[in-house]
Amino acid sequence: MATRRKTHQGSEVSKQAILEAVLSRAVEAGYEGTTMADVARASGLPIGSVYWHFQNKEQLFVALLDHCFEVWRRTHASAADMRELLRRSIADSAAASGSLADPAAAFWSIGLVFAFERRLEDNLARQRYLAIREEMFEFIASRLRASYAGVTEDVAAELAHDIAVMGRALTDGFRVAAAAGDDTDFTRYAELAADALESLVSARLREHAQRA
Repeated sequence: MATRRKTHQGSEVSKQAILEAVLSRAVEAGYEGTTMADVARASGLPIGSVYWHFQNKEQLFVALLDHCFEVWRRTHASAADMRELLRRSIADSAAASGSLADPAAAFWSIGLVFAFERRLEDNLARQRYLAIREEMFEFIASRLRASYAGVTEDVAAELAHDIAVMGRALTDGFRVAAAAGDDTDFTRYAELAADALESLVSARLREHAQRA
């Protein structure tokens, strides 16, 4: 039993080493530029160990997407309001797309490549990215819905959906700006984005109050 437990623990350590290796490699080389041999070299493990855990690169990137999504979810879980969500999404996560200092955040720029690459339609990693993208959206929308007091559930859901769409579009745009190396003060623009969306929310809530 102890031997089996040690074997399992060793396997998990190897798997984590592989994920960390592919994360650093993927941020630099992208999906197309990352090979299983690259990952084996970066992890310091035999290539057979890489294939033992993951049959191919698609499966490897699916696991990496799940890993980065879990990091993202932990990072955003304690955000209490829209301003804090935008700060974490734009000033932290999107800004990291132009740096290797936070690979798990920078990795989402690769996700945008999956979104654009329609030729990868049957690729398991692209399919997982699109599914995670929807999970991220609902994660944000659910927190926004809970923050709109004094309106019906339908109004709160509609408003949360619209603001989540706007927030995602802004984050995607700033992620591209970071990856392109634009001279952008992400903290400043996260605050400006929050100002704009808060103004929009206030206007929409006034409209619904007047109709009630």
